[in-house]
Order: sequence, then C-alpha cells, then structure tokens
Amino acid sequence: MLETVVGPDWLDDLDHVSFLQHQRVADQATEILWEAAGGPPFTATSPVALVMVDVHTRYARELRLGDVVAVHTNVKKYDHRRLWLTHSLVCEGAVATTVDILALCFDAGCRRAALWPEAMVAKFQQWCAESMRVE
Repeated sequence: MLETVVGPDWLDDLDHVSFLQHQRVADQATEILWEAAGGPPFTATSPVALVMVDVHTRYARELRLGDVVAVHTNVKKYDHRRLWLTHSLVCEGAVATTVDILALCFDAGCRRAALWPEAMVAKFQQWCAESMRVE
C-alpha cells in the first residue's frame, strides 16, 4: 500500500490539488502493484509491461495541503491480456478519489499486446481470491 502526504507542489493556482496529481499517485500505486506481481522493470526491451488503456477518475472529496493519503489497490478481474483494478485514495477514513484502470499486458519489443506470464496470473488470481486488495 502507498501512503503519501499532500505537499505544496500538488496544489494549483486555486490552492486545490490538481487532477494530474491524483493521476500521479495512482500511477505510483500501479508501479507498486506491478513490482508485487513480479513485473520486470519498465524498459524498451522488457519482455512484458503494463500499459493503461482506459482510466476513469471520480473525485468524492477535496484533498488539502498536509492531508495524509493512503492508496488502497483492488484487483477487480483479469484475463489472459487485461487487468482491471481500482486505486482508492483515502484520507481520514473516507475515499477522496477512485481511479479505475483497464491495463493491458504489452510486449515493448514488438509493440503489441502480449499474454501475462503464468507467475503474474497466479498473483492476480491470489489477489482476486483474497478480497481483491493488494497489500
């Protein structure tokens, strides 16, 4: 799980956390999930990578400077090439933002969709079976 604090660099000219910062935090959580699944480092020659093909963000409450934000990641489902997950940005026990992602397994070498390695599929299956939360 990722935990972070809203810093001054998160704020826009209206003293509001910009939408881009919500996406950055979700992206960091996706990288943590990728590492936990055993994914290789992201490089141009990686045998597989995770790419986002669809992202939906919902803002439920404002985040303010100094707020502590915990990101909970839930794997919703997966198939041989795709992964559906949700990152929930939680502050003071309440969900501030949810970021729903459809990710695709990607072969960077040939620039095409690929199949998840068996070990990663086993991790996805485990996470789905264990109330879907990635810790």
